[in-house]
Amino acid sequence: MLKTVLIALCTFTLLATGYLSLSLLILSPPRANFVRWFPIAAVIVAQGALTLITVAGRSPRAWMVWLLVAGAAALMWLGAAWAYATVHGSHFEGYALVLGSFLVIQGAATIAHLTPRLIRA
Repeated sequence: MLKTVLIALCTFTLLATGYLSLSLLILSPPRANFVRWFPIAAVIVAQGALTLITVAGRSPRAWMVWLLVAGAAALMWLGAAWAYATVHGSHFEGYALVLGSFLVIQGAATIAHLTPRLIRA
């Protein structure tokens, strides 16, 4: 069950990040910070893709599991920071709130799914 939820979360965040990146490129809003967004988007995409590959694979290497757990913790921090800044900031950004919330949930699901592998190893 958790595996299915994690796959759905990773797919959603990958699609949402791609959609937001593409919309930034096409629309070029005046307040957009491309230098800041695209490295963050690359980390989100890398974390989601590696998580999908690991979840679909049979037995990932121990270093990959450690990397994904650390990346999941970083995604949780990033998502929580986005959600907090959106709720408490002067400019409400609904997309940041939704994506930030899903990043927190994806990070928690990744840690919950991969931590038993670390304990067994």
